[in-house]
Amino acid sequence: MLKGGIYITVAVFLFIGFLYMFVVDVDTSDLITNNQVKDTKKIHHINDYLITDDFNLKTFTHKITSSCLNEDKACQVLEIYKYVRSSFIIDNITSDISAPNPLNAFKNRQGTYLDITLLYSSLLLHSGISTYIKKDGSKYYSYACGINNFDMYNAIKSDLHSKPLADKDLTLRNGQVWAFDLSRESNDNLIIDIEFFSKYPVDMVLFPNKQEMNAHLKGQYGRYNADCSLFNVTEANISCQAPQKTGIIIFKSLNDNNKFKAGIYKGGILAGDIKSEKSRQGSNCIKIDVNSSGNFSYPGIIY
Repeated sequence: MLKGGIYITVAVFLFIGFLYMFVVDVDTSDLITNNQVKDTKKIHHINDYLITDDFNLKTFTHKITSSCLNEDKACQVLEIYKYVRSSFIIDNITSDISAPNPLNAFKNRQGTYLDITLLYSSLLLHSGISTYIKKDGSKYYSYACGINNFDMYNAIKSDLHSKPLADKDLTLRNGQVWAFDLSRESNDNLIIDIEFFSKYPVDMVLFPNKQEMNAHLKGQYGRYNADCSLFNVTEANISCQAPQKTGIIIFKSLNDNNKFKAGIYKGGILAGDIKSEKSRQGSNCIKIDVNSSGNFSYPGIIY
C-alpha cells in the first residue's frame, strides 16, 4: 500500500509538471523587462564615450596640428578647434537621447552637440593633451589641460593677427596720408588692435567719419577720438574702440621718404577673458565650447 501511494504521488506531480510545461502559458515578460530596465538604467559618464586609442584619429590629428611645435599645446588646441568648427556640422535639432557616437560623427562629418564635443576632446587626447567634458545646463564644455591662460591668449592673438583688416607697407611723403575706413553694416562694437612703425614720426588719428577727417586735414576744427590718437610718434601698439558703424583712421607722415608699415587687426580679447579651471590633479584646464556663437569663436572664450 505504501509503495502504491508513492507511485500515485509521483504520478500526480509529473502530471502537474506536464501541464505547466506544455499546457499552461507561463508569463516570462517580467523577467525580460527587468533585465531591460537594468540595462537602460546603467548610467555612463559622458567621458566614457571619449575615443582614447584610434590610429586613424591619431594620424588625422597630427595633420591638423602640423603647423604647431610639438610642445606648443595652446597652438594644437586652437588648430583642432578651428578645424572642428569649420569641417563638422553640429545638429542642434536632434536631442541627445541615444548613446553618443563621436566616431560615427567623425565619419559622417556631422553629429549632435555632444557628439562633436566628444570628437573634439578625442582629438585632443590623440594630440597628447589631457581632457575631460562637463555638462552645465544645455551646454557641453571640453577642458584642455596643461595649458595656462596666457599661452592660450597669445595663440588666439596670433591667429587674429594672421588675418589683418589692413596691412600696409609703403613710403610716405611729407604730409601724405594713408587712411583706413572702418565703416561697416553691423551695429556690433568693433575694437581694433593697431601696430605700426615708421622711419620718421607720423600722426595717427581716429575720426568718427570722413567729414571730420577732411575738416581736420584742412586745418579746421575736426572732432577725433583722443584715446586713439597719437602725434609725432614713430611706433605704437594700441587698441581702440571704433565708432558705431563708422570711423576712419589716418596716418600722416611728418617727413619725406618715410618708410611706414602698419597692421590693423580685429581686437577685443584680453588675457583675462580666457576661462579655465583647475583639474583634480591641479592642472590648469582651458574651458571650451565647440558650439559657441559669440563674436569670437576661440578656446577659452565663453558666452
